[in-house]
Amino acid sequence: MKQEFTGIHHAAFATNNIVETVKFWRDLLGARLTYSYGRLGYQQYFFQISGTNKISFFAWDNVKGVPMRRHGEPVEGPFIFDHISIGVANKNILWDMMSRLDAAGFPCSDVIDHGCFLSIYSYDPNGIPIEFSTDVPGLDLFWDPVMEDRASDSDFLTHPNPIPGQWPDPEPILLEDQIIVPGEGVDNFFDRDKRQQPVEQSSSHLKVDEVMTRNVHTAKPTDLILDIADTLCNKKISGMPVVDNDHRLIGIISEKDILEAIYPGFSKLRENPEMVNDFSAIENSYAEILHLTVEDLMIRAVFSVNKNDPAIKAAVQMDIHNIQRLPVVNKENCLLGFVSRGDIHKAIFKRRLAR
Repeated sequence: MKQEFTGIHHAAFATNNIVETVKFWRDLLGARLTYSYGRLGYQQYFFQISGTNKISFFAWDNVKGVPMRRHGEPVEGPFIFDHISIGVANKNILWDMMSRLDAAGFPCSDVIDHGCFLSIYSYDPNGIPIEFSTDVPGLDLFWDPVMEDRASDSDFLTHPNPIPGQWPDPEPILLEDQIIVPGEGVDNFFDRDKRQQPVEQSSSHLKVDEVMTRNVHTAKPTDLILDIADTLCNKKISGMPVVDNDHRLIGIISEKDILEAIYPGFSKLRENPEMVNDFSAIENSYAEILHLTVEDLMIRAVFSVNKNDPAIKAAVQMDIHNIQRLPVVNKENCLLGFVSRGDIHKAIFKRRLAR
């Protein structure tokens, strides 16, 4: 089974002062407030930490902030949470975060060297312990895990790869049992198209429709990876949208997805932990991958844009999600084409140069 984790979708906390919480996470630290909803006695606010990662806060009038304690300091009795660590790009960002926290009067530690990452420690207005961390360049714990728990003499705790047989084998959820029930906030999106009125903008800005590529190669879920790999190589393209019989976009298959199926990711390690450092065996497994179907390897969580969206908006979306191109769809989610960052930048450059 292919794992398609995209990160921590969100971690949820509670606050009795949503105003101070918004001021801290949005205005001091710079996290974009992307979603809020509520009613009397129930509110939730979401802050975007990175492309797909968020933290959220429930606003509970009678909840009490936790007393500040050192991160990782043992406590007695029931306990559920110690701290949250947010990754940053490099150590320069750590110094920047430290200066912001110091200027705002929040306690902040020195930069602490943990060997494979550097961190600073602080607290938000609710007393929630927070950490900012950046990995040390050149160290890769996936390939070279470090097990140095001197308090444990158990071999079980020193295995980096999943050990089979620890849990019962799962049974797939039958189609008739795949029931989705409405939850808090769903009513905010019942009339999404009607509720979101287009913003008045100058008609001179570049639109996706003007720069997108219309004639694109597509794949069907039942296509063999062998045929897809052949098309990718011969046409010198890196990916193809996957469409159903009505030409609706249902996924993406790329050379990255095919190659990653060979890599010893977590699912492969679970099946064959000894394979992790047998690089010849990994390379030879390519032949097996080619006989799978697109449905086995495609990415179903697909970001897309509308043909009438501003081209710059599409470029920003690609930057946020660290991708090079986006499918273009209509309101029915039917595929119209592709747009890439390179297409947008070239078109803007040529347009401005012509002036």
